[in-house]
Amino acid sequence: MDFGVKDGRIIGFGEYRGTREYDLSGAYVVPGLIDAHVHIESSLLAPAEYARLVLAHGTTTVIADPHEIANVCGAPGIDYMLAQGARTPLDILVMLPSCVPATPFDAGGAVLTAADLARFRGREGVVGLAEVMNVPGVLFGDEDLRAKMDLFEVVDGHAPFLSGKDLNAYIYAGVQSDHECTALPEAREKLLRGMYVMIREGSTERNLHDLLPLVDACTAPRCCFATDDRHADMLAGEGHIDDCVRKAVSGGLEVEQALRMATLSAAGRFGLHDRGALAPGRLADFCVADDPDRFRVLRTFKRGVEVVDAGYLPLPARSLPCTPACRNPAISG
Repeated sequence: MDFGVKDGRIIGFGEYRGTREYDLSGAYVVPGLIDAHVHIESSLLAPAEYARLVLAHGTTTVIADPHEIANVCGAPGIDYMLAQGARTPLDILVMLPSCVPATPFDAGGAVLTAADLARFRGREGVVGLAEVMNVPGVLFGDEDLRAKMDLFEVVDGHAPFLSGKDLNAYIYAGVQSDHECTALPEAREKLLRGMYVMIREGSTERNLHDLLPLVDACTAPRCCFATDDRHADMLAGEGHIDDCVRKAVSGGLEVEQALRMATLSAAGRFGLHDRGALAPGRLADFCVADDPDRFRVLRTFKRGVEVVDAGYLPLPARSLPCTPACRNPAISG
């Protein structure tokens, strides 16, 4: 079936004539893939180089938490990631790090308060608050953490093994998702309490095999894929979200459900109603695959334009302010 694209969006299906036409010769066209939670810094690549790798694997949007660079240099690190995201066709949408430092006892390069994060609210490319890993702070009413959560409608979680009434309280406080599930009973409990479950498959944490039975036709809208931490060698050798799709299908999941998790489910979780499907009015973000079961991405299109890898383009060196300080008197001696 033919479809038309104008100004980066799909205008409809049927016979259209355009200034540029592509014959895909019977290949499969799939909406652009979406990574629901990733730390780009963990790839050990700058954002532009990371984008080169994942675009080639059909990913057109990533939901990135710049927690790691923010732990080193604070708000300037977030500014850097947002600026670099504007240099690549890949949509790098940012969830602001909720816990810098990760715990009150950590000694890092910065402290980000609710006031520090507030200046990013409404900025293009910022979509919510990233993984709230300070579970005790949520349960015991930490005021600054509460203020951070009140800044955004979209709030991601980080609560491994949390269960029962504590999980109820965590969700009641406003946390909507979790990517830390490692066992099926834990994932089922969180799903049944209304959370989105991000099934993680990265370089160190590989939970897809154990959690795949969670997904069926009813639950797929609340499940999506996340890589969290996937190093450059794994991205180059195994792929990105396309790798998650292949593993899910080989594990017995219907290809339609795997593709939904990789596209529409992730878009819906973040309120990205302009993508995630091939439909009139949506962004013309899509990839071309040889076969839905093998799912080898042949070409990627972003806003209707084919992404062609221009090769490595070194950027001017830039230094960021970093003033690490040990804030724990017991450690500083």
